[in-house]
Amino acid sequence: MKKSIFCLLISALTLLSFSSCSKDSEGLTKITTYAVIDLEGGSIITVNKGAEFVDPGYTAIQGTEDVTANVTVSGTINTAKCGAYKLNYRVVNPDGFAATAQRTVVVVDPSNFASAYLSHVKYGSREYFNLVVLITDNGDGTYAIDDLCGGFYSQGRYPGYPYDFNYEETLKLDDNGIVTLANGMANEGPWYFGDPIDVVDGKYDRATGTITYGAAFAGDPEDAISVELTK
Repeated sequence: MKKSIFCLLISALTLLSFSSCSKDSEGLTKITTYAVIDLEGGSIITVNKGAEFVDPGYTAIQGTEDVTANVTVSGTINTAKCGAYKLNYRVVNPDGFAATAQRTVVVVDPSNFASAYLSHVKYGSREYFNLVVLITDNGDGTYAIDDLCGGFYSQGRYPGYPYDFNYEETLKLDDNGIVTLANGMANEGPWYFGDPIDVVDGKYDRATGTITYGAAFAGDPEDAISVELTK
């Protein structure tokens, strides 16, 4: 008798468990397929100042289905002003899960020293590519650079940190393409590390629009970030 009661209890619990699972699973999708967005032309592109911006294109695939038509794009590009602009791409699958991608569009001035640039920086064993640096014309024969370190700390080593890792400075450019600091090692911004930095062997190649220099701590060429800025 006890054995029969025990078997009945086991059977009841089993049925209850299946019933509960079935009820809890109602309306839920067990497997979802995420979309993948592919940006044609890469995630960082340049466009000349004043030119019309044409998106290189993108595709979105969800499993074997092409859902490119469902992608929404947000963001504005102002080709009248040098700088870096963001375009955001987003598509949502039937279960409400979003796939996203982001493209940086850098507006450059190919004929002027004042422009947005993409940097290649190296210091010690660390090396970063395609960091955005902006140089603007002060209108008095000098130029403001938003980060003399070429983005090494602010965009490369410590991106997203709530500290000012940009070393803001004022540059001079002579007729021979030599780049120097206009006011010496003035450290014009709230530089996090505090150490002054000088420009060593600064050169601007007008033919290629490339700037090269060493961002030397305390003016020491042996302790310098190697910076190359290109358009």
